[in-house]
Amino acid sequence: MALAELFPRLARRDCPIEWGWVVLLIAAGFLSSVTFECVTPFAAFAALTAATMRFSAALATTAVIWLTNQALGFLALGYPVDGLTFAWGGAIGVAALLATLAAAVIVEIGHRGLWLQILGAFGAAFLVYEGTLLLATAGLGGAQNFTLAIAAKLALSDAGWLIGIVILRHGLLSLGTIGQQDRPAVRT
Repeated sequence: MALAELFPRLARRDCPIEWGWVVLLIAAGFLSSVTFECVTPFAAFAALTAATMRFSAALATTAVIWLTNQALGFLALGYPVDGLTFAWGGAIGVAALLATLAAAVIVEIGHRGLWLQILGAFGAAFLVYEGTLLLATAGLGGAQNFTLAIAAKLALSDAGWLIGIVILRHGLLSLGTIGQQDRPAVRT
């Protein structure tokens, strides 16, 4: 399978929305939220959406993943219902959208090989996401949670999710489970 099939936005700008892929990403976001409670790999999702979707669809998908994470947290995981928790939820949402923007910029200006573009998009998304949250600590507190050791663990976790979802995408594309059939059939 060609790399351009895995990351169609890297190969061409007019890629249609693959609804099966969108649902898979939202489900993976839900799974990551259940598995790690509050550590959703938004940098991985930002890079994946930016590399496979138009910018507006990438932002919308990221927003739905964030909303799913927040709904799960408040409805099932017992997040406290207070101003600080809502503020952190908002900061995470802004950080996720900014990470998607950063990844999309790298995808848009990328002139190197496709692998370098996806790695660059992931790196930019991770730095912007974590940097935005670090800035939020100025008003919300919690700067002690931004050590190099913690950031390294998060980077490895996000990279693992990125690799795992890319492998899953490859398998599903190979099986024909997502991709061409996501487009509506035209009857004559």
